[in-house]
Amino acid sequence: MKITSTRRLFLGGTAVIGSAAALAACGGQQSADEQKKQAEEDNAKKAEEQSELPSTAWERAEYDDVPEGGSLTLSVSQLPNNWNSNQTDGNLADLTKIRGSMGAGAEITYSETGEKAFNPDYVESAELSSEDPQIVTFKYNKKAVWETGDPIVVEDLIAQWKAVSGKDEKFLIVTSVGWDQIKEIRQTDDEFSGEIEFSEPFADWITLVHPDIPASVSKDPKEFNEGYTSEPTPSKGPFKVDSIDGSGGVVTLKPNDKWWGRAPKLETIVFKVTDQSQAPAAFANGELDVYEIANGDELAQAKGRSDATIQVTNGLTWTHLTLNTEGADGVLKDVKVREAIARGIDRDAIGNAVVGPLEAPIVLVDNFVYMPGQEGYEDSFGGLEFDGEAAKKLLDEAGWTAEAEGDVRTKDGKELAFEIIVPADTKSNEDRAAQVLTNLNAIGFKVAVKTVPSDAYFDEYVTPKNFGAVTFSWVGSQYPESSSVNLVYPKDSPQNFTNFEDERLGDLNNQLKAAFDDAEKKKLANEVSKVIAESFAVIPFYATPEIWGVKNGVVNYGASQFEVSDWTQVGIKA
Repeated sequence: MKITSTRRLFLGGTAVIGSAAALAACGGQQSADEQKKQAEEDNAKKAEEQSELPSTAWERAEYDDVPEGGSLTLSVSQLPNNWNSNQTDGNLADLTKIRGSMGAGAEITYSETGEKAFNPDYVESAELSSEDPQIVTFKYNKKAVWETGDPIVVEDLIAQWKAVSGKDEKFLIVTSVGWDQIKEIRQTDDEFSGEIEFSEPFADWITLVHPDIPASVSKDPKEFNEGYTSEPTPSKGPFKVDSIDGSGGVVTLKPNDKWWGRAPKLETIVFKVTDQSQAPAAFANGELDVYEIANGDELAQAKGRSDATIQVTNGLTWTHLTLNTEGADGVLKDVKVREAIARGIDRDAIGNAVVGPLEAPIVLVDNFVYMPGQEGYEDSFGGLEFDGEAAKKLLDEAGWTAEAEGDVRTKDGKELAFEIIVPADTKSNEDRAAQVLTNLNAIGFKVAVKTVPSDAYFDEYVTPKNFGAVTFSWVGSQYPESSSVNLVYPKDSPQNFTNFEDERLGDLNNQLKAAFDDAEKKKLANEVSKVIAESFAVIPFYATPEIWGVKNGVVNYGASQFEVSDWTQVGIKA
């Protein structure tokens, strides 16, 4: 399953002081200037690898050149358990995909290079009118309405802020980032004009200017949490949900008759629930118009379709192994054990197994904020190399021993054992788990892989932290500095599946969110990343390129790293 200031879950491709000292020793022979120079050289190398791919690969066409009519059929791995993306159960990339044409996040546009601007269909103006205190003044497009016909007004933003600020625990929210730093939202000239005053500075304020849901959804906790488990929240975009076939796993969207902007070209958009094992064949035989390819077998099938092309770009997605520090009967609680896992895994082999067959560059990730090649990227681990002997030494130091080479290590009568949970019919997850099992069992672990139904993977295992280890993907956001800390802090963050937190991150995160200076922001972001790295609770693998099979004729939609489709302009040319 595959974003403002939060990160979304995606199936495919799922003692700190001692650790800090060990990391410092790795780079202790270099001066600060030498380390900086090395970091710049490493990032330049990764940037060169990434530059082999474009940022946007879809076929472009001007609005007036796109024919009216036609239907676009896309796949999702499951229907949402909750259509409210702000509620914990709605934190799925599949829902983000469906709601894109419904206006979710459309108030901000992103160019091919990632430049941001307000969409005048939603926001007439917004600016930082005061720095101390921080005040943002904004005006909405007076023509903008929800699909109910109700105008989009300041009161909708106020209600959403109160719901997701984290102050009322009855609202089960995905994230409070930024919202928890708002002191007050006030209506000014009229119901379409207002200002946001912050209690603490928040650099990514543009993510908070326009509401995602109307006040009718966010005013009441019960409505917010339970009111949209089977029906969508109201659209504010060019399309709206026409029908939901729960048993057949099909969602159909049609043009929104209350849409005030230019008319969309497509007649319908159809989302079909399709198992990853079946989706490549569904695309190859024409049942799907677009398919996001996850492995070499799928690429081979997609290439067999004569009326389609393969689009490849850089991506914001990265894969990892997340460890539950309180799971597996406590064997993952010791940071030395987690570091042994990190150093005992051949990440290059994992990349070769999963990305290699995709005919794309294999680029390992060693930062928890920035993607390889992105400005600001630094190696947070100081060299996380595959080293089985170093991993064994760490296990020895942690008191896990074996009577003979090849035996399972034990400590106090307990085996060094844990399970990796993988969703059924997701080859990329299975490939990653298989390599982890092979590497770790060779140094004394007893790792098993447990396969569970894909539609239960997040709901019954990942979200309730019912696992020893999981491997899926995170899809990053356009605001990485605001969203990264959530992955490991605080402990009860809806995006922290590790059962671990480092209190240092609280203060660092506050400084980072308040950093308006770009250089200071990147410095703090890398401090955050290094603290996360020291925990070895999340072990990053590789960056995943965007590889899409797209039916010939589909325009203004396809593989992209930053740019987001304008759904009024998406269409099908003969």
